[in-house]
Amino acid sequence: MAGYFRLLRQMFTERVFSPRTYVVAVLQGVMLHLYTRPVAAFSKDMGYAAAPWAYPFILSNIFFLLLFMIGIIYCFSDVPFMQYKNMYQVIRTGRRRWAAGQIGVILAQSFLIMAVNVFFSMVLLSGTCEFTLDWGKLYHTLALTGSPEEYRFLFAFSYETMQMFTPFELIALTVVIGTLEIGFMGLFMFAVSIYINRSAAVTAAFVMVLLIYLVENIHPLLREKMAMFVPVNWMRVTQIGVKLHDSFIQPPVFYMLMALAAGIAVCAVLILIKIRKMEFQWYKEE
Repeated sequence: MAGYFRLLRQMFTERVFSPRTYVVAVLQGVMLHLYTRPVAAFSKDMGYAAAPWAYPFILSNIFFLLLFMIGIIYCFSDVPFMQYKNMYQVIRTGRRRWAAGQIGVILAQSFLIMAVNVFFSMVLLSGTCEFTLDWGKLYHTLALTGSPEEYRFLFAFSYETMQMFTPFELIALTVVIGTLEIGFMGLFMFAVSIYINRSAAVTAAFVMVLLIYLVENIHPLLREKMAMFVPVNWMRVTQIGVKLHDSFIQPPVFYMLMALAAGIAVCAVLILIKIRKMEFQWYKEE
């Protein structure tokens, strides 16, 4: 058992310190810089310190979320991780234990991605930031007056959301739903890859991501029903509990959590069933 946990640690290390992870980290870091820069500038000019809790509002921006998820698809586009260097891992652990380890690594990496993004956003705001357990005067000002055009804000602060959630609640909700969604996306791509092929997995994942535009542009009265079937859209956590034309924009949080947990469980079972009898096709490191 100790040897298996060492192998899991090795799998996780390989994923975290892979070229794909570095590319995604740089992409997301640049995006966060572009999105937080107007906040820092506005904070400096207004003389109000910025609270370090802007990330949920940034992630809820449709263009940021689109680029964010494209990075996630790229990160998992090499599933099911059957490079030649992984061959000995399968031999040592057996097919099903190896697959179970990869499932665990995908979920752990999903949490790390969300945690690092939240941390990056706080670091980028640190120059004008004060640690406070509430939203602070700056964000309330932005929510009530709108984002000044001269600062070119790329996202919006929602006063309604700040009234419903404390910063800790919204950050926690962002990390939990984000982790489950990224984990589901990774396992979905894993399952499609071994049942069909990697190209089909990447294509299906792109379609899932692009559906957020359909939710955004559909009639407001149909938006909540459509959103129930587009899990990527659930990462726009600042829309939770918000109504548009007497209809909620997002499904209930409990529904989101249960649906993502069920999706992860189904993908994991399908992977473990298929991995027992499939013929492995190893390829060179990319």
